[in-house]
Amino acid sequence: MKFPLFISALIFLTSCATTSMVRENANARYEEYKSAAKYHADSEKDYLILLENLERYPKEPYLLTRKQILRREIEQNRLLMLQARSEFEKALQEWDLAVQKMETGLPRDSIDLRQIFGLPSPKDTVLIYDE
Repeated sequence: MKFPLFISALIFLTSCATTSMVRENANARYEEYKSAAKYHADSEKDYLILLENLERYPKEPYLLTRKQILRREIEQNRLLMLQARSEFEKALQEWDLAVQKMETGLPRDSIDLRQIFGLPSPKDTVLIYDE
């Protein structure tokens, strides 16, 4: 009684623990996009703070040069974020394609565990009726 339960638990745990390469790629691209979006948002916050300071001190040379630097930084971060977003979308499309291929291929439910363990399948057994 415990052996089939152990085998089914083992199969369940291994299926949950394994991930495909396309899924890992999509997760990695998502993390890259998330960090790029964070850098972009942080640089925009810095720019807003700088604009508030420029309202108080409009002739400060440090603030004027910092404004130019932050504008370039925002533009670069925006481009990096857009590039990371497009790579993330490509990875999602690849993952979706892989899932569709799995769905149209051999279904996982059709794998007979009896064959894996060398047990006879119901097709192989013949019932003999005594009359």
